Amino acid sequence: MNVKELLKKEGIEGYDRSLYQVIRRNWDKVAKPLDSMGIFEPVIAQIGAIQHTEHPEFEKLAVIVFAADNGVVEEGVSQAGQEVTAICAENMCKGLTSVCVMAKASSIETKIVDIGLAGPVVHPNLIEKNVRRGTRNFRKEPAMTKEEVYQAMEVGFQLAVAQKRAGYDAIGVGEIGIGNTTTSSAAAAALLHKEVRLVTGYGAGLSDEGLKRKVGVISESLAKHRLYDADPLTVLQ
Repeated sequence: MNVKELLKKEGIEGYDRSLYQVIRRNWDKVAKPLDSMGIFEPVIAQIGAIQHTEHPEFEKLAVIVFAADNGVVEEGVSQAGQEVTAICAENMCKGLTSVCVMAKASSIETKIVDIGLAGPVVHPNLIEKNVRRGTRNFRKEPAMTKEEVYQAMEVGFQLAVAQKRAGYDAIGVGEIGIGNTTTSSAAAAALLHKEVRLVTGYGAGLSDEGLKRKVGVISESLAKHRLYDADPLTVLQ
C-alpha cells in the first residue's frame, strides 16, 4: 500500500493551501501591526490548513518523544556514553525532564517511545516500538538497513494515526539519544549540500578538539557513502 492509499484509508485529507491563505488573511484583519506576531501567525495557519478549519483547535495536545541510540558514538563524537540515553528515557517516563514539566504546565501529555534504545528500559509509561538495539556506526557501515528505515517510519505514521483516532488536535514530535547531533548534522549537511563544519556544533559540551573530531567523522562518512549525491531515504539509512 503506497502513501496516498494509507492516507485515504485513515481519512487523512492532507494540507489545504487555500485555507492557509484564508487564515493568514484573517490575521491581517486583527487590530495589530501586520505580521507582528512573527512565526506564530503562519504556524497557526498551517495547523488550521491541516485540521481543515479556519479556527484551529488546541484542546487535546501531546508531545511524542522518540528515544534511540546512535552507533557512531563509539567514534568519540559525544561527551557521554549510550547509557545516558536510557537514563534520560527513564526520567522522561517518570515525568522528571524539562519537556515533561513544561508540557504538564501547559496541560499537554508527554509520550515516550523506545524506537531504538541500545539497552531496554522497563517502565509502564514507555511505548515499546524498538526497531533495533541502537543503530550501527555509520562511519563503518550504514546505520540501518532500508527495511529498518521503513519500519521506523511506519511506527511514526501509525502513532500519528493513533493520536488522530484518539481525538488529539495537534502533536509535537521530539527525540532523545546520545550522538543525536552527530547524526542530525550528517543528515543536514547531505540534504542541504552544505559543508559539515557549517552545520555541526559542540552538542552537549564537547571541547574544541572533540568538535574537530566530530566534524572529521561526519565528513569522512559522507564521502564514504557518497551521501551528497544520495536520495533522502539513503541519507536516512
